[in-house]
Amino acid sequence: MALVYGGRKAVLCGLAFSSLLAAWGHGSFDQRLDRSWKRYRNPEYGYCVSIPSRWVKGAAFEGAGLYVETGMQKFSRPMGAIDFEAISSPPKDARILPVSLADSLQDHLSGLQKFERAERMEILEERETSVQGSAALFAKHRYYDPQERASWMEEVLFVNRNETVYRFELNCRPDQIARFAPVFQHLVGTVEFDCAN
Repeated sequence: MALVYGGRKAVLCGLAFSSLLAAWGHGSFDQRLDRSWKRYRNPEYGYCVSIPSRWVKGAAFEGAGLYVETGMQKFSRPMGAIDFEAISSPPKDARILPVSLADSLQDHLSGLQKFERAERMEILEERETSVQGSAALFAKHRYYDPQERASWMEEVLFVNRNETVYRFELNCRPDQIARFAPVFQHLVGTVEFDCAN
C-alpha cells in the first residue's frame, strides 16, 4: 500500500530539537491523570525518562522499554498510549553501515501496516532534527484500523545515540491529540541517555 503524503516533507533547519524539548517541559495538563510524574530508569540500557505516574504501565520489548496508557480514568479503555524502547544496535563492524533513522521509520510504518493492519496511512509531518546533540527523526501520521473501525493518530521520534536507536511513540484517537501531544512532548523532554541509578 502506498503512503499518502499530506504535505511537503519539512526539514527543521537551524532550530535544534533540544530547544523545543526545553519548551515542551513546561506544558499544562488538563487531565488530573496527566499531572503527576515519576522517573523510570532502564537497567539494561541506562537511560531515564519521566512517565505519568497515574497511567497504567508495563514492561515491554524484552526489557528494552516500557509502555504507559490511559483513558478518561485510570482503568478505563485506553484512549492514548506512549511506549518507548532502545533498539539494539548491530555489532561494531566496518562492513555494517551506520543506523539509518529513515530506515527505522520505514520499518516502523511497515510494521503498522503488517501487524496492526493499518490502512489509509497519511503522513502529516516528517522532519530531521536533533536531541541532545544526536541525530533524530520525527514523524506524525494518521491511519485507519479496520479491526476497530477507528482512526488513530501517531507521533514517533527516533534518536540515534552512539549507534543505538531510541524510539518514542504516541498513539491516540485523533480527537484526543490536543490532550496527549503535550504529555508526549513532556515525556520526551525528560529523557537522559546516560543517567545514574
